[in-house]
Amino acid sequence: MKRLKRYLIIATIIAVVILGIRFTQELEDWSRLAAYRPSSEITRLATTTTMTPLAQRLFYVNNPTIESKRASLNLCKSSEHTIVLGCYVVRKGIFLQEVTDPRLKGVMEVTAAHEMLHVAYQRMSIFEQSKINKQLQQALSQLQNPRILKLVATYNNQDPKSVDNELHSILGTEVNALSPELEEYYRAYFTNRSTVVALSERYEGVFTALRAKAKILNQQLITRKSALEQLSAQVKQEAQTIESERSTLQTAIVANPQGDYGFRISTFNDRVRNYNQLVSQLTAQTDTYNQMVTEHNSIALEEKSLVESLENKSMQQVTR
Repeated sequence: MKRLKRYLIIATIIAVVILGIRFTQELEDWSRLAAYRPSSEITRLATTTTMTPLAQRLFYVNNPTIESKRASLNLCKSSEHTIVLGCYVVRKGIFLQEVTDPRLKGVMEVTAAHEMLHVAYQRMSIFEQSKINKQLQQALSQLQNPRILKLVATYNNQDPKSVDNELHSILGTEVNALSPELEEYYRAYFTNRSTVVALSERYEGVFTALRAKAKILNQQLITRKSALEQLSAQVKQEAQTIESERSTLQTAIVANPQGDYGFRISTFNDRVRNYNQLVSQLTAQTDTYNQMVTEHNSIALEEKSLVESLENKSMQQVTR
């Protein structure tokens, strides 16, 4: 009985402490928001991602700002491995990298949602985190997205303690189908979470499409290169044969000018015509191959330019 009383007392004290912390946090939020006016672009990010009033409060109270790539690199000291760009620095705010490339439309929106979820996770009690972590890990065990699985494995190798926090943001903004429990949970932060996921899939799809196209071209180049090498060898061999026949025929004519060489000359000329056709084929196929190489290089350059436009591509993390 005494032990039960002790447990009840401890539980009550913990509950009071949690409530006290939350009440203090509420007052602090109210004080910050009273004087805060989000810019039109920050407001657009919140509304486009369908943030609920609670989510908007978590977002706005951290005074989100849009920064240049250089400024973002200085403000976000940690490193990640996603395309999402930005960071939530506790007691400092949310910093979002400006992305203007139209091919990457949606990056800033997803970043905003991602960082807001970091705030939400950081504000949970350890009991709440423990509960949601189990659901996140269950979702991860059923996930079949190679990119996200690889990403989580990287987090796990570098900093296992960050995995649940990152999963909380990644699953909430990048995975379409979650368990009913998680979908219900994320409804506290998004009125239409699929909108955010669609934005994520859109810009991730730009990279995926480029890589897929490059892969197909690379396979075709391997096949064409092999065919070119065979044709080139055939042309070289035929050139040697023709030269040998020409020399033999010319020697015979010199030795016996009165001989009948009509058939041999006709056959030789036919061989020369066939050779010229082979040379034309080789030229055409070489041109096609070079065009494909140019296209392949162009894709590589396009992907490189996209990556460069996201120069600090990997900064999104909670910095404590």
